[in-house]
Amino acid sequence: MAREQRRLAAIVSMDAVGYSRLMGQDESATLAAFNAHRRELIDPRIAEHSGRIVKTLGDGLLVEFASVVDAVRCSVDVQRAMAERNAGVPPDRQIVFRFGINVGDIIIEGEDIFGDGVNVAARLQALAEPGGICVSRAVRDQVLDKLDFAFESLGSKAVKNIARPVEVYRVALEGAAPRAVRDRDRATSGPSERPTSRRRVLGIGMLVIALAGIGWIAARAWLQPVAVVPYSAQDRRMTFAVLPFMAPPGDAQAAELGLAMTGVIQVVQETNFRAVVAARPAVDRAVANHATTQDLATALNVHFLIRGNVARTPSGYSLELRLVDASTERVLESRTVALVPGPVTARNRYEVDDALGWITYKAMEAEVLRAREKPLEALDVRDLSFRAYTDWFNEREQDGRRAYTSAIELLNRALALAPDDSFALYAMAKVNLCDCVEGWSRNVAEQQAVGFAALEKFLRRNPASIDGLNQKANLFAFRGQYEEALVIADTILKKEPENENALHTRAFGLVRLGRPREALVTVNQLLEFLDDEAVHGVASAVHYQLGNDELAASHAQKSAAKMSSEYLSNGNLGSVVLTWIAAEGRLGRQARARTALATFHSAVPGVKTVSAMRSWMKPNADLAGYEPLFDGLRRAGVPE
Repeated sequence: MAREQRRLAAIVSMDAVGYSRLMGQDESATLAAFNAHRRELIDPRIAEHSGRIVKTLGDGLLVEFASVVDAVRCSVDVQRAMAERNAGVPPDRQIVFRFGINVGDIIIEGEDIFGDGVNVAARLQALAEPGGICVSRAVRDQVLDKLDFAFESLGSKAVKNIARPVEVYRVALEGAAPRAVRDRDRATSGPSERPTSRRRVLGIGMLVIALAGIGWIAARAWLQPVAVVPYSAQDRRMTFAVLPFMAPPGDAQAAELGLAMTGVIQVVQETNFRAVVAARPAVDRAVANHATTQDLATALNVHFLIRGNVARTPSGYSLELRLVDASTERVLESRTVALVPGPVTARNRYEVDDALGWITYKAMEAEVLRAREKPLEALDVRDLSFRAYTDWFNEREQDGRRAYTSAIELLNRALALAPDDSFALYAMAKVNLCDCVEGWSRNVAEQQAVGFAALEKFLRRNPASIDGLNQKANLFAFRGQYEEALVIADTILKKEPENENALHTRAFGLVRLGRPREALVTVNQLLEFLDDEAVHGVASAVHYQLGNDELAASHAQKSAAKMSSEYLSNGNLGSVVLTWIAAEGRLGRQARARTALATFHSAVPGVKTVSAMRSWMKPNADLAGYEPLFDGLRRAGVPE
């Protein structure tokens, strides 16, 4: 059987609003005017922008472009020209078009095209105002830094025959159709073309009702206006430009490293759903034409610049990353990463990812600070969700319950304004699924249910999000669904073979499934670039299962040394100390076993026996329920 042909394309769906009514009034004049618009304007502009008319749909066209920039530019040109051509024509005789633009995978059959990419374009066209243009999120994101048009979010829309809601943006045009035309044709539009305000309110109300059983929306959220547009058309928060990393004059190797790291950081930041990143060609043009920080930021329309330099060190090179707030020209944060000449190593990639993640977080803190003086009622969804996340992150270790309560109040408000906002959903999942709630929550299962619901909704909107997939894998592992966790971890590792979270989840899952030899391969990968308590903890469990007691004791001791007293007292993380005690017991090193036991008793003073230790351990601790562990504790002298 022949394999179907596919390609990625930008698709434009356009139609004439109220065309049947116009034909009923004067068929000959309407047809003549329509053909004149096509002959003199529409078809030449499509050809000028390298588009292909796929087919004529009575009063509309389906057009394919290889470039999404050309698709948007062509559509804007046509709409603006149509506004000029309609000037002086009585409103009830004007031919007014609306456009929908999507970019996606299409199926090719001869000269025709099919698929969801085409269907979404048609649905977007139906949502557009007469004389207007609606685009999908994918289109908006791809052209945002390449064209000077503003985009206004219309939120997520459930559209016919499309499984997932479509995030819709309106292109802010000058010279849109006169209000009389918009009002006239809106009155004749069917409910499938433009949902009424009542339907929007009802949709949000149903969401609130559905989630109330698990405490998603607090009663206070009902006080918030539900029809508020979540972002302004000029919203440019969390926007970045990655500038070329500089090298010392005459150092070709440093220059090569700087070029390579500029590319790596650009790619990593572009995959971050929290950020919008200026396109590389736009940055290169801006750097060639502007010198000052503020001029560069203005030219690129961004709030933050990521810049830095490569410098020679005794052991190789170092990369310094600096986050610059363009409005004040202040360096908000800087991080340094050691580099060696040659291909980027796993450790380098991890350290760069870690540094970039922290820099991005500091940018979010700066955005929160800008809005800190606004009254709560004036905050939009981004202000609310950014503040919720940063305040929770900064305060959770000091007062977990208060940090959680405050964050949830803000996130409830955010989701009342925009129920489908990606970052608000991500933050809701993160706050509820963090195992830091275990220390004070009266109902961890309820919070997990809230977090899981938010995570599932986030992943429906962002199915390829590595952050979201890692959270889901962690949750499955936490629930004891280790096979499911492994499937997700392996999916992530196919895309990012050195993703530390997925590697850790995989190692942990294999330990819990009693497959330590497979886990050892993954643990050794992690140890090549990561030296933290979680990695040493799972490494100690792997080696204990394999009977490598010397290595088990060593890794367990390293893990315990890196933990705070709060973590050591946790029946999940702190159980690594029991592995340390048991390994020393199996080695017959009683003095060392007593040292390990003293560490444990200092953190958990009331747990003195093997039986009490068994009860104290959380069900998802690395070696929970593993009988050889308790045998090792007995050998170390722990009473039954």
